[in-house]
Amino acid sequence: MERHDPHLWFGKREGGLRIAPLTWQGRAATFLYFFLIAVAIFTYSQLTLTAFVVVFYTVSFGALVAYKSDLLENWPPGS
Repeated sequence: MERHDPHLWFGKREGGLRIAPLTWQGRAATFLYFFLIAVAIFTYSQLTLTAFVVVFYTVSFGALVAYKSDLLENWPPGS
């Protein structure tokens, strides 16, 4: 049974990557992430600049997912 907390945008799911958007905010953030990656790939002409921007967006999106999900529910271990 999935726990639904209105403050969580992402949550654990069975199968797959086990984490997925639960609300419209999560789906919008995921769409925005992929849209910005596509724009960066087609906009920037230098490979290093493109790589930097993609890494920046990925780290930012990962932090958002960790903050707005229950991934860190049992972190640190033993708590």
